[in-house]
Amino acid sequence: MNQMIYFDNAATTPMSAKALDTYTTVAQNFYANSESLHEAGNAAGQLVQEAQTTIANLFKIPVEGIIFTSGGTEANQLGIRSLATGSGKTQILVSPLEHSSVYQTLDLLHREFGFDIQTLPVTATGQITAAELTNQITANTALIVIQAVNSITGIQQNLTELKTAAQNAKVPLFVDAVQAMGKIDFDPTGLAGFSASAHKFNGPKSSGLLYLSPQVLTDPPYRHVFQQNGFLPGTLDVPGIVSMTTALTDSLPVIAQRLALVTQLKAEFLTQLAPSFAPVIPTAGYPGICGVILPKNQGQEVVTRLGQQGICFSTVSACSIKDPRPDKTLTALGYDQATIERYIRLSFGPENTLAEVDKLADILNHEYA
Repeated sequence: MNQMIYFDNAATTPMSAKALDTYTTVAQNFYANSESLHEAGNAAGQLVQEAQTTIANLFKIPVEGIIFTSGGTEANQLGIRSLATGSGKTQILVSPLEHSSVYQTLDLLHREFGFDIQTLPVTATGQITAAELTNQITANTALIVIQAVNSITGIQQNLTELKTAAQNAKVPLFVDAVQAMGKIDFDPTGLAGFSASAHKFNGPKSSGLLYLSPQVLTDPPYRHVFQQNGFLPGTLDVPGIVSMTTALTDSLPVIAQRLALVTQLKAEFLTQLAPSFAPVIPTAGYPGICGVILPKNQGQEVVTRLGQQGICFSTVSACSIKDPRPDKTLTALGYDQATIERYIRLSFGPENTLAEVDKLADILNHEYA
């Protein structure tokens, strides 16, 4: 088998050695149910409380707003539903660049509760401007949902300006921060909520994070549920929670260093790539994601062939790979179906090297230009 070259960090990242060691240690020694009243349960529960406190301190947010989930999808679903219902308003504004879990939740809210879902316009480079957001808000707007970093293209929104616009209009803003967390500086101040997923920042899979501001949301969605302040029933995955907290704590201090590396990797790849390849928004957003339109071959064909050689990357989001419909992000940017089918996405991480990107560029230039 060929030595693997992994350019699919937007789909998932490898667990760090420290996060893996933390998971194993906690799983072996703190396996009791964290809700149990005996000493072993109390010890597990204490680890959960310490994780909540650590995360609250990292982002300077109230600890009571932190909810542990099974991942980004559950965090998005619970966060959006909790914030949208109960306000008496029925319009939700959403960007056209969101993850499928967001659209699935909004579709459910539309079908079951009659919410009016309105899509925000974006610029040619995929940006939502504060002026346009302000223009779209009405007296009936219950919630705004905007992704921090797009998983397909790396488009990054100006959350500082968008938060100000939402606050001025007194409308809650929920941010999907799954692709942003641990990769760019993220300030949740002023947000109604945000979501994150551990496996995107070198933590374990099936461990996610939801924050819901206690100032915005005070009534839990469930009755007679006493876990996690009534917001999510079920037994907590204590090893996953502690391991996620370890990975998050370790990722924040090295954001600048890792940004410099992935910026260098992307620049090197695009420099080496033949002119027949068309980069998608090469300068906007998070540099760890690099989208390219192939000259003639379909993206899935190239991904499959090179994957068999140990070079791993994607076309669109792994969560949407089996969806036959055109990708919403690329469609919103004006690409037609035939062009979208020739799209590939590379997503770099701290383990990648210049030699690896040069090797992929050389293969693409010789076999697919």
